[in-house]
Amino acid sequence: MTIEAYAPYLAALSAALPACDGILASRQPLQDLATSGAIGPDHRTYLSVNRTGLAGSAFELDDRLVTSVSAAATEGWTGIKHMTRIDLADPVTAAALELLGQVIDDARTSGVEALVESLSWTDGRMARDTDAIVRAAVIAHDLGAPVLKVPVPDVPPGRERIAAVARVVDSVGVPVLFLGGPRGEAGRRAVIDEVADAMAGGAAGMAIGRVVFEDPDPGEMARLVADAVHGG
Repeated sequence: MTIEAYAPYLAALSAALPACDGILASRQPLQDLATSGAIGPDHRTYLSVNRTGLAGSAFELDDRLVTSVSAAATEGWTGIKHMTRIDLADPVTAAALELLGQVIDDARTSGVEALVESLSWTDGRMARDTDAIVRAAVIAHDLGAPVLKVPVPDVPPGRERIAAVARVVDSVGVPVLFLGGPRGEAGRRAVIDEVADAMAGGAAGMAIGRVVFEDPDPGEMARLVADAVHGG
């Protein structure tokens, strides 16, 4: 658990949202942000639908639905976000891929967008090497994912990282968003450099959470990221 005080968390998200194209969140934060007016008519809104795979639990890869695509449609969200973790050493991955296929079909039928976070998982953690990212992207793409969310490859910044991002983008035929931002105390400059490299490599955009809403000034940080995404 990385967030405990709920009101400051909502306040940080509200401060960031004016610079953002959209937001993905689990049900309660999404509802509260909509009720408060922080989500505007031009924002895309993605409901996270599978949330049982709690970090550090024995059942982390058994990530089941906690809500439905039809609920997202009824509640008026733009789309859903579904995460699939692919661990070639864990048989539960087969059921996870089956669920992904069903969710993609349900989204198509319901007329909502499906944002698929497809991750390679090894030894209990996300694999950030380029081969692993490509593998997970290709698998989800082949199952029909219309938009992907994947990590930025963990390679040296600049030319090498741009080339790695381009390889991921070229491995599929749909838009690819890149998640995250540098881990640890890397600072704003490292985040913006990573965003710039991802966009130069052909990313369709960025899906960044913690490094924005945990920044001392979430609104300013969101504006910096938005400028880097949109070429400002």
